Amino acid sequence: MSAVLSQHQIASKPQAEICPACGASSTQAGHAWKFVNARGETEWLRCNCCRSYFMDRGYSLESEVSHTQTMTWGDTERGAQLNTFKQRMYKSILEQMQKHVQPTGKSLLDVGCSYGGFMEAAAAVGFNVCGFDIVPQAVDFVKSHGMSAESCGQIRDFQGTNKSFDVITVLDANIYWPDQATELSDIHSRLNDGGLLVMRVVDKSWLATVGAGLQKLSPDRGQKLLKRAVNDHRFSMPIGSLLSLLKTTGFNVISASPKGAVHSDDTSLLVKLSFGVGIALWQTMGVFLAPGAVVIAEKRT
Repeated sequence: MSAVLSQHQIASKPQAEICPACGASSTQAGHAWKFVNARGETEWLRCNCCRSYFMDRGYSLESEVSHTQTMTWGDTERGAQLNTFKQRMYKSILEQMQKHVQPTGKSLLDVGCSYGGFMEAAAAVGFNVCGFDIVPQAVDFVKSHGMSAESCGQIRDFQGTNKSFDVITVLDANIYWPDQATELSDIHSRLNDGGLLVMRVVDKSWLATVGAGLQKLSPDRGQKLLKRAVNDHRFSMPIGSLLSLLKTTGFNVISASPKGAVHSDDTSLLVKLSFGVGIALWQTMGVFLAPGAVVIAEKRT
């Protein structure tokens, strides 16, 4: 595991010194590809420890905020619209959570809460909710809707009124962390005994592998696949590696499946089909070829 980094240290790192997916030294990584995406021209490495791909660029919180504000989920109008678009996912995740925790009166922290769509859905079933996000305008929006939120980049910097929580949710946010291993450890320390970590994660590392190979034969087609595989994320981690990391950082994995990870009823038919195939392969062969998954883990005491 990597050493704990202060906010100043994270903001001033000149290059990627660790794999942001698992925390291993970047000296244990090899060149994967170079291409242009929403962040401009980026060079990517592949970690020899967790087999994740990651962007070889230092992390600056200020730069990350500026970048996010240019994306759909960081823009006030379009970001707020996603609250409606993602209702299918919110409902599915809450149904899965309620198999393991009764929400009434339980505390829930939403990490990377964006414009508060999931917080509203969780509050509606009885959770006492709060959240944080790196985009100040998103935090202001959440607060204007009567929910508690803060602007910060790491769970250790979240002040709030709760020292610990019954549930911590991370929906499509971990792919932007500069050091996932440390962040998961910090989440573990902020959970009550037996508390739940619930994640909606992206795993298109398999598509990135195809894109990297195709890029050597057809650069344009390879780059198109790579853009689909990594979007504007900082790393792409295989689901199996994430589950291993969760165990290492003190969690027992209760469930992990592509089932329930589809964002919306309005998601394209192609994406829905890819989830359907992915669910079948995962359940029958243990092969992960879906775009994402829902992971529920319990704090090990």
